[in-house]
Amino acid sequence: MSNDRIWMLLTRKLSGEATQTELEELYAILAVHPEQLHSIEEITQLWNQVTPQDTDFMEATFLAHVERMKSRGIILNTDEPVLDENEIEKVKSISAWKKFRIGIFATLAIIIIFAGWSLLHSKNITDTQSIATKTKEVKTLNGTRTKIILPDGSHVWLNAGSKLNYQKKFDSNVREVFLSGEAYFDVVHNAKKPFIIHTATINIKVLGTQFNVKAYDDDKITETSLIKGSVEISLKKNASKKYILKPNQKLVLLNEILLDGDMKVKSTHKDSGDIAMYAPQIKELTYLKNDNNTNVESSWTRNILSFEDEPFYEVAKKLERWYDVSIIFENKRWEHQYMSGAFENENLAQAMNALKFTTGFNYKQEGNTIIIY
Repeated sequence: MSNDRIWMLLTRKLSGEATQTELEELYAILAVHPEQLHSIEEITQLWNQVTPQDTDFMEATFLAHVERMKSRGIILNTDEPVLDENEIEKVKSISAWKKFRIGIFATLAIIIIFAGWSLLHSKNITDTQSIATKTKEVKTLNGTRTKIILPDGSHVWLNAGSKLNYQKKFDSNVREVFLSGEAYFDVVHNAKKPFIIHTATINIKVLGTQFNVKAYDDDKITETSLIKGSVEISLKKNASKKYILKPNQKLVLLNEILLDGDMKVKSTHKDSGDIAMYAPQIKELTYLKNDNNTNVESSWTRNILSFEDEPFYEVAKKLERWYDVSIIFENKRWEHQYMSGAFENENLAQAMNALKFTTGFNYKQEGNTIIIY
């Protein structure tokens, strides 16, 4: 594990933006590399001594600091990674500038602190530059989907409410990315450089293939669906457990269950019983009834929101991300009502009315909130 990842996680932690998954990852890294604790403690102390300032003052302070660093022969590249316009299918800009300013100044503050600490301790400036220049993070808001091209030419489609972290240059012996949310990968084949996706519960290793990964932090399950090629999946809680998928198969893992060495994988062609009985499961992909060429697992990449025999509480999460709304169940009995459907060009009202007609629930909309009763 390179220092790049440690400093990125520390930056997000100190700026208050780290997710629970990222915090757990940081603590796990430090448990393996305790030699980093002293450095991180000093950086944290320096950060806590910084008095919050308004953004204009922070900007002026940062620019002055950069000039001082240049005079010492140290160059910091602080260009903010951005997506090309042709990579973005739909982007919402409400409050984006405000969030950007808050985030960038928090990040710049960390860069300043770390650079100063490195000078005081006569350390190489490489790790500081890596924070600003080597890693890139792409996020999608609810209601948006994004397509990006990785440094090796691999294509990634990022679904709503997702985040992907990766290095701007895959210059090591592996190509690593970190995913929170859902993404469809079309990975360029390179036998000498395996491609590895890290999620909160699993690691996925491939050489070159097409597959979908659904790994939202707040979902009950993590799914890896293989379209073409081959993937090797290992469990983070038990790295010795490895599963190889064939095309048209998916691995379903219940996130909440504690996996042990005696847990057996369940292979099945259909959903049979509660998923909690099996962890993990290998299942076949589900195809739309009226379209045998479109599977439910990756239909979102074709701008189709689909679900097949799923409980309403799971469908609600998909609707929330797809239409950027919040869904509340006043009547809890509807949460476990199973439903199927596919929406391509329908707006929120049309989708809700269609589900209401086939299921029988009632709903009302208050602003950006849908209430099921």
